[in-house]
Amino acid sequence: MRDAPATLLVIDDEPLILDSFRLLFPKGQVRVVTARSAEEGIKAFRESEPDAVTLDIQLPDGSGLKTFKDLRNISRKVPVVLITGYGTADTAIEAMRLGAFDYVLKPLDPDPLRALLMRAFETRRLMNVPATLPSANEPTGNADVLIGTSPAIQDVYKSIGRVAQTDATVLILGESGTGKELVARAIYHYSNRSAGPFLAVNCAAIPEPLLESELFGHEKGAFTGASRRRAGKFEQCDGGTLFLDEIGEMTPLTQAKMLRVLQEKAVQRVGGNELIHTDVRVVAATNRDLEAMVAAGRFRQDLFYRLNVYMIRLSPLRERGDDIVLLARHFVRRFARELGRDTFEIHDNAMAMLRGYHWPGNVRELQSMLKKALLNAAGPTLLPENLLLALHAGKPMEVPTLKPSASPDLNEFIAGRLAANSIDLYAEYLALVERPLFLSVLRHTNYNLSQAAQILGISRTTLRTRLAALGITLEKSATVEEE
Repeated sequence: MRDAPATLLVIDDEPLILDSFRLLFPKGQVRVVTARSAEEGIKAFRESEPDAVTLDIQLPDGSGLKTFKDLRNISRKVPVVLITGYGTADTAIEAMRLGAFDYVLKPLDPDPLRALLMRAFETRRLMNVPATLPSANEPTGNADVLIGTSPAIQDVYKSIGRVAQTDATVLILGESGTGKELVARAIYHYSNRSAGPFLAVNCAAIPEPLLESELFGHEKGAFTGASRRRAGKFEQCDGGTLFLDEIGEMTPLTQAKMLRVLQEKAVQRVGGNELIHTDVRVVAATNRDLEAMVAAGRFRQDLFYRLNVYMIRLSPLRERGDDIVLLARHFVRRFARELGRDTFEIHDNAMAMLRGYHWPGNVRELQSMLKKALLNAAGPTLLPENLLLALHAGKPMEVPTLKPSASPDLNEFIAGRLAANSIDLYAEYLALVERPLFLSVLRHTNYNLSQAAQILGISRTTLRTRLAALGITLEKSATVEEE
């Protein structure tokens, strides 16, 4: 079953505005529900359960601010974007202070508006899709479940259970792709703040001046381009949970401001003097070694202590043993449903490849590779060649150069690659033994692909794929280039 499109509720009394939203996204990408009054909007909000709302400030039967408060009383998890035709936008600013996602001025600019709403949909997904701990049964809904039975992941489950119901600041450490955001969302969903907002900020993806504004807000004229007052994430997230990813990338200036926020439970907008009190739980994450950064003077020690009230360490996938099997089967079932394909099984040899790979990108890399492999698969079983094609993206693999008459000394090869700290040894080993095998069979069949595939017990498509991956080119003259 494929994922349903996101639902956008547009509350506006101007027919031209309603029509423009219907044309804003490609057909089938977003379901647009419209309402032309506050009363209609509240009814549609209850019935359609939207993923985001755009709300005009001026409505024929009530103010936008009152309508916004009514929507917030129904659900605080749906991002609301205010639309205003007034440059001062005092009502919109007040709504931002109360937790609106953003506000935009008329006339509407389609490209920035589309990008803003896509961010709103993603924010809604993070709040709405549960991140849960494992149960006895395979999840059948849309939950993102933590998977694994290894001692390392069991410790993570216990940590989430201990800290979720508290308001303690949590620091999540782990390599890129180990699932830090999923753990942060699990803490949120199991907490007393689960009815409030969950907002995520990637500190590495936003330049320093913009990051300060994103977190703390700014006053009009605070810097070039600050044409209006803006509430930051700390104000918007009042009563909820703020996830700060890649916090190790913060500059010293932003670190100092963050320390003050954690100490005083209040923010000061960029360019302003007013202290704005906010009740936000902070969950931070990084793939950096913060203790080493503290020792080197690149991260504030006092901020580290403030963040490190409770620490959760995520082990890399290569250290989680049989969890790779559970994760692979879970993702294959999930992606098969998303792609509208029959349920897939994983061939034993393919599973052996998954277990033997180093996974420098951890669980995120596993997800990406399995989805690519499913798209390449022709039958109901995921085969080793599907994984190899996904792993190397169709590029020829680097294979050690051998003398034409030499047979590979496999023990020597393995020892050499281990000494070279290979992180792709299984695939390299396969390439080493496949190359002379394929060349010998091709010569034996006078380079007849059909006969060669039959002898090898694989399809012609698979044979062509492997020849391309190994850099073996079959010319029209029936000759094979050997490197």
